[in-house]
Amino acid sequence: MAYLLDTGILLRLVDKQDRQHDLVRRALGILGNQGEELWIAGQNVAEFLNVATRPTANNGLAMSSAVATNLFRREIESIASVLVEGDATHGEFLRLVNQNGVVGKQIHDARLVAMMLTWQIENLLTLNDRHFRRFEPEGITIVTPADLVSGSSTPP
Repeated sequence: MAYLLDTGILLRLVDKQDRQHDLVRRALGILGNQGEELWIAGQNVAEFLNVATRPTANNGLAMSSAVATNLFRREIESIASVLVEGDATHGEFLRLVNQNGVVGKQIHDARLVAMMLTWQIENLLTLNDRHFRRFEPEGITIVTPADLVSGSSTPP
């Protein structure tokens, strides 16, 4: 099975001060031990770097670009592969936005789901499960780190 990792997962993975850091590490450890394929989209990379380099006063981690990219390479690229967005993703993305009436910041969520559907990735590991529930009828499974750690959601 394959999992797309939401950006919140990536940020908690590298931010040792975050209260969900240990939970995310444990969840990713479970998936790694089970041999699950872990994926991220180019959008995740951009969102990660945006937050990592943003000042703390603006809910960022206040890292330099060099520190953020090195941390990304060391901690994230070492466990997850990056998907390439193809032509089919564009049409899928527009269909999801229109069909689900997606607006504002949740446009980013629809784009990630479009990548999942295009690449046939079944599972999404996220801390924001409520943002993605509307897309479950598309055939994706929403999993939280707490679900994995508690055993209430084992990989299908």
